[in-house]
Amino acid sequence: MSVLRDAATFADWMVAVPPELRAGLNWPQVGSVILRDDGREPRARHAHNRQLLVAVVERWRPDSELVVRLRSGLGGWVQVAVKVQPRPGGSLIEVRSEPLTASARLRYTGTSRGRAEERCAQVAENLIALATVDEPED
Repeated sequence: MSVLRDAATFADWMVAVPPELRAGLNWPQVGSVILRDDGREPRARHAHNRQLLVAVVERWRPDSELVVRLRSGLGGWVQVAVKVQPRPGGSLIEVRSEPLTASARLRYTGTSRGRAEERCAQVAENLIALATVDEPED
Protein backbone atom coordinates (compact mmCIF):
# COMPACT_ATOMS: atom_id res chain seq x y z
CA MET A 1 0.00 0.00 0.00
CA SER A 2 2.99 2.31 0.33
CA VAL A 3 3.16 2.63 -3.47
CA LEU A 4 -0.48 3.78 -3.53
CA ARG A 5 0.17 6.28 -0.72
CA ASP A 6 3.03 7.91 -2.63
CA ALA A 7 1.57 10.40 -5.11
CA ALA A 8 4.92 10.63 -6.88
CA THR A 9 4.46 7.05 -8.17
CA PHE A 10 0.94 7.57 -9.60
CA ALA A 11 2.16 8.08 -13.18
CA ASP A 12 4.41 5.03 -12.80
CA TRP A 13 1.65 2.56 -11.95
CA MET A 14 -1.46 4.05 -13.56
CA VAL A 15 -1.77 3.36 -17.29
CA ALA A 16 -2.51 6.08 -19.88
CA VAL A 17 -1.87 9.16 -17.75
CA PRO A 18 0.54 12.01 -18.55
CA PRO A 19 3.98 11.69 -16.94
CA GLU A 20 4.05 15.22 -15.53
CA LEU A 21 1.59 15.22 -12.64
CA ARG A 22 1.05 17.17 -9.42
CA ALA A 23 -0.88 15.72 -6.49
CA GLY A 24 -2.97 17.51 -3.91
CA LEU A 25 -1.46 17.97 -0.47
CA ASN A 26 -3.71 15.42 1.21
CA TRP A 27 -3.15 12.53 -1.24
CA PRO A 28 -4.70 9.90 -1.09
CA GLN A 29 -7.52 11.11 1.16
CA VAL A 30 -11.05 11.17 -0.31
CA GLY A 31 -11.49 14.18 -2.56
CA SER A 32 -7.80 14.73 -3.21
CA VAL A 33 -6.80 15.21 -6.83
CA ILE A 34 -4.05 14.54 -9.33
CA LEU A 35 -3.56 17.33 -11.88
CA ARG A 36 -1.50 17.59 -15.04
CA ASP A 37 1.50 19.76 -14.23
CA ASP A 38 1.50 22.64 -16.69
CA GLY A 39 4.58 24.22 -15.12
CA ARG A 40 2.71 27.08 -13.45
CA GLU A 41 2.15 27.38 -9.72
CA PRO A 42 -1.52 27.26 -8.72
CA ARG A 43 -2.70 30.52 -7.13
CA ALA A 44 -5.71 31.52 -5.04
CA ARG A 45 -9.08 30.73 -6.58
CA HIS A 46 -7.44 29.30 -9.71
CA ALA A 47 -5.62 26.62 -7.75
CA HIS A 48 -8.06 23.98 -9.01
CA ASN A 49 -8.32 23.92 -12.80
CA ARG A 50 -10.82 21.38 -14.14
CA GLN A 51 -8.99 21.20 -17.47
CA LEU A 52 -5.89 19.90 -15.72
CA LEU A 53 -7.74 17.35 -13.59
CA VAL A 54 -6.55 13.76 -14.15
CA ALA A 55 -7.94 11.85 -11.14
CA VAL A 56 -10.02 12.29 -7.99
CA VAL A 57 -9.92 9.92 -5.01
CA GLU A 58 -13.40 8.53 -4.32
CA ARG A 59 -12.54 5.98 -1.63
CA TRP A 60 -9.41 5.30 0.42
CA ARG A 61 -9.00 2.47 2.89
CA PRO A 62 -5.33 2.59 3.95
CA ASP A 63 -5.15 -1.14 4.59
CA SER A 64 -6.92 -2.42 1.48
CA GLU A 65 -8.37 -0.14 -1.22
CA LEU A 66 -7.98 2.95 -3.41
CA VAL A 67 -10.76 3.99 -5.78
CA VAL A 68 -10.18 6.90 -8.16
CA ARG A 69 -12.26 8.60 -10.82
CA LEU A 70 -9.92 8.90 -13.79
CA ARG A 71 -10.34 11.14 -16.83
CA SER A 72 -10.62 9.00 -19.94
CA GLY A 73 -8.81 9.90 -23.14
CA LEU A 74 -11.92 11.21 -24.90
CA GLY A 75 -13.09 13.35 -22.00
CA GLY A 76 -15.23 10.79 -20.21
CA TRP A 77 -14.64 9.39 -16.74
CA VAL A 78 -13.73 5.88 -15.59
CA GLN A 79 -13.70 4.54 -12.05
CA VAL A 80 -10.58 2.51 -11.28
CA ALA A 81 -10.56 0.42 -8.11
CA VAL A 82 -7.38 -1.11 -6.71
CA LYS A 83 -7.83 -3.65 -3.90
CA VAL A 84 -4.90 -5.18 -2.05
CA GLN A 85 -5.47 -8.34 -0.02
CA PRO A 86 -2.58 -9.52 2.18
CA ARG A 87 -1.66 -13.15 1.67
CA PRO A 88 1.10 -15.32 3.14
CA GLY A 89 4.27 -14.40 1.28
CA GLY A 90 2.82 -11.32 -0.44
CA SER A 91 -0.45 -9.74 -1.50
CA LEU A 92 -3.18 -10.26 -4.05
CA ILE A 93 -3.85 -7.15 -6.17
CA GLU A 94 -7.21 -6.76 -7.90
CA VAL A 95 -7.76 -3.90 -10.35
CA ARG A 96 -11.06 -3.23 -12.05
CA SER A 97 -12.45 -0.34 -14.06
CA GLU A 98 -15.95 0.78 -14.91
CA PRO A 99 -17.05 3.59 -17.23
CA LEU A 100 -18.93 6.42 -15.52
CA THR A 101 -19.94 8.61 -18.47
CA ALA A 102 -21.52 7.95 -21.87
CA SER A 103 -18.33 8.67 -23.82
CA ALA A 104 -16.38 6.27 -21.62
CA ARG A 105 -19.10 3.59 -21.93
CA LEU A 106 -18.79 3.75 -25.72
CA ARG A 107 -15.13 2.86 -25.39
CA TYR A 108 -15.97 -0.16 -23.20
CA THR A 109 -18.11 -2.00 -25.75
CA GLY A 110 -17.11 -4.91 -27.95
CA THR A 111 -13.39 -5.51 -28.39
CA SER A 112 -12.53 -2.38 -26.42
CA ARG A 113 -13.59 -4.15 -23.21
CA GLY A 114 -10.67 -6.54 -23.68
CA ARG A 115 -8.26 -3.61 -23.94
CA ALA A 116 -9.68 -2.16 -20.72
CA GLU A 117 -9.05 -5.49 -18.98
CA GLU A 118 -5.49 -5.52 -20.35
CA ARG A 119 -4.93 -2.05 -18.90
CA CYS A 120 -6.18 -3.22 -15.49
CA ALA A 121 -3.72 -6.12 -15.65
CA GLN A 122 -0.94 -3.68 -16.58
CA VAL A 123 -1.78 -1.49 -13.56
CA ALA A 124 -1.49 -4.54 -11.29
CA GLU A 125 1.84 -5.52 -12.88
CA ASN A 126 3.17 -1.97 -12.47
CA LEU A 127 2.17 -1.95 -8.79
CA ILE A 128 3.90 -5.27 -8.21
CA ALA A 129 7.06 -4.07 -9.97
CA LEU A 130 7.17 -0.85 -7.91
CA ALA A 131 6.44 -2.65 -4.63
CA THR A 132 9.15 -5.26 -5.18
CA VAL A 133 11.89 -2.98 -6.52
CA ASP A 134 13.32 -2.41 -3.04
CA GLU A 135 13.07 -6.00 -1.84
CA PRO A 136 16.42 -7.85 -1.57
CA GLU A 137 16.87 -10.84 -3.84
CA ASP A 138 17.59 -14.22 -2.21
